[in-house]
Amino acid sequence: MARRIARATGVIVLSAVLVTLSTACAMWGNGGMDHQTAQTSNLKLQRESALRFRSEWPNVEAIRFTREGDYAGFGASWRVNAIATVEGTAYQVIISPDLSAAFITGAMPQASPIGSTPAPLTLIYSDGTSEVVP
Repeated sequence: MARRIARATGVIVLSAVLVTLSTACAMWGNGGMDHQTAQTSNLKLQRESALRFRSEWPNVEAIRFTREGDYAGFGASWRVNAIATVEGTAYQVIISPDLSAAFITGAMPQASPIGSTPAPLTLIYSDGTSEVVP
């Protein structure tokens, strides 16, 4: 009987530890970074994500970030929601510096001809600032 109680207690403690570890990102937010550091990091990752998107879709004209971006969960890559305008058509996308874009509505733009020279890209960041990347 004592072994069963000890085993049950061990299982409960282990379960509690696993749940705590798997939700650590949500519980501690930006990992102790102050607001300015977190915002600077987000803007840098937004820019890197836009450049990754443009490497796959050189005919993109503008990207407007609709959120700051974050990690989807324990061990997941950073990603951000945006509206990408490709040849005059707006597409809702989730982009990342590490992964290919996900087109939320399923509609995707036509592929650019191989060797296309990227056009200047207007970036509108989640904080409202903008820049044009040549």
